[in-house]
Amino acid sequence: MMAKNKLSQKRSLFLLLATVALIAAVWSWLLFATPKQPTVDQRVHNIAAQLRCPVCQGESVADAPSGLALQMRGIIRQQVQAGKSDSEIIQYFASRYGEGNIVWVPQWQGFTLLAWIVPIVLMLAGFIFLFLVVRDWSKDARLAPATSTTVQPADASAEPVILNAEDADLERYRAQLEQELAVDDPLFRRPIREAN
Repeated sequence: MMAKNKLSQKRSLFLLLATVALIAAVWSWLLFATPKQPTVDQRVHNIAAQLRCPVCQGESVADAPSGLALQMRGIIRQQVQAGKSDSEIIQYFASRYGEGNIVWVPQWQGFTLLAWIVPIVLMLAGFIFLFLVVRDWSKDARLAPATSTTVQPADASAEPVILNAEDADLERYRAQLEQELAVDDPLFRRPIREAN
């Protein structure tokens, strides 16, 4: 009977904890999933940050201290309060000053979309090329012959040496070089005669 009560208490506690966790998960999802509407000041600043000040060198309309930038922020505020979208407001200034002169960040539309896409595509192509090159290098390293060759040393009392393919090629070239030099040079002939 006691064990049944403890089991029942544990179940109810587990059910209560599961309910609290589920409510907390739903509440946090609602809190973080629904974006907060930016205030008018935040929207004005965000739009002004995307526009280049025509008077100041290298400053956005949001940061520029000039009178023209102040007037432009006022126009942005009026248009935000009138209910216009960010892209409509940016397009308003682009039509007045020219797209290349006023827009700080290229928009994701038309020809300027290439300014966003081309660097990403080039970077991905570079990573793919690098991956393929590294894969080929590793494949070549795995396919390289790992055969071994036994070479008899010139001294008969020494033990034979086991060489891999690259060392065997080098040993063959060394022996060929010694033979060619022995024909022309008396210094090389003497050790060969003594060895025989």
